[in-house]
Amino acid sequence: MTKVDQQRLQRLQTKMQQEGLAALICRLPENVVYLTDYWPHHGFSVAVMPQEGKAVLFLPEIEEEYAKPDWAEVIPFGWGLLKDADLYDNHLKNLSEIKKRFNLSGKKVGVEKTFEIVGPTYRAAEPVIPAAPWNNLLADLFSDAELVDIADLIMPLRAIKTPYELDKLRTANEIAELGMQAAMEQLEPGMTEAGVGALVEYTIRAKGPGHKGARLMRASAEVGAGPVGSTKGTLLVPSTGYTIQDGDIVMIELATVVDGYWSDLTYVSVAGNKSQRQREVYNTVLDAQMAAAEKMKAGNTFSDPDTAAREVLKQAGLEEYFVHITGHGVGLRYHEFTPVLMPGLDGILEAGMVSSVEPGVYIPDFGGIRIEDNVAVGEEGPIFLSTPRKPW
Repeated sequence: MTKVDQQRLQRLQTKMQQEGLAALICRLPENVVYLTDYWPHHGFSVAVMPQEGKAVLFLPEIEEEYAKPDWAEVIPFGWGLLKDADLYDNHLKNLSEIKKRFNLSGKKVGVEKTFEIVGPTYRAAEPVIPAAPWNNLLADLFSDAELVDIADLIMPLRAIKTPYELDKLRTANEIAELGMQAAMEQLEPGMTEAGVGALVEYTIRAKGPGHKGARLMRASAEVGAGPVGSTKGTLLVPSTGYTIQDGDIVMIELATVVDGYWSDLTYVSVAGNKSQRQREVYNTVLDAQMAAAEKMKAGNTFSDPDTAAREVLKQAGLEEYFVHITGHGVGLRYHEFTPVLMPGLDGILEAGMVSSVEPGVYIPDFGGIRIEDNVAVGEEGPIFLSTPRKPW
């Protein structure tokens, strides 16, 4: 038996009842995960959540062993082989049966209309995004129903993580840290940025499967080194063939997804011996991060963690070098939009929200240092889902 996150499903169906939605029909991988705890491989799966009862999950038959019957009624269909019917013929057949089963004629049905940034499937090499063929199919089949966008319904629910989801995010962070630990242990002058990134990704893919039952994972590590390369960490830029020199600051930004749940971490080290100034700046950024994390408490505003981090850096004369926000939501996507930890936002942190906490400074002719962990908002204070760093 698979553990089912009844809390999140009940919250969702209660909200559907309040909004008068008879069903949700989802194709985007992140929403399929939310409804069924199944991370699609190819992007052709369809999850249908009725107002009451268990979800229905249509998926290519080759993926069936990864689905969880305790979460959803799993209905496989043929896809990709000569024996199989056309994909959209299958979608039409399956959804026509769903329409009859749940009596959706004349009802309000939730669909995905306004998602522009989306989490990938496992097969990230070829993303599948529902577009005109899918939208036209829905419009024709449900011409006698009311199709409404679900973004404003589902995203606030997704922002408040349940204990089940926090455990999944903690596992994703533990697997991500396997890669980071390998890099910290093996980093030395002469390696390239790209080589360090490859080491991180290899370790995660090689050692992650099986950790606390994890099955499928992907990782993307971007490495910036030296007084110029590490300052590019203000934005996500590709690793290069730059050869790391003795004394270089090396920053690793890592996105990791494990069975549909994400981790977002940044580690920093030095190739060779650390200078006194590097230690001073690193430890100040760490103090700023800890000050921000302490504000990850229910009832504080979205801006409180950011303010706390900037005050520490201001006292050290480093505030001008902190040029981005302090954090963003993390969950079923690498970057989620609730909460956002930045100046001027008065949204209220609620228990169960999860954010990166990642102050950083980027100093010309010195380099960039950012420290990033994933932290949940608790009633009494922060709940670290990743392992806090230690001072240098």
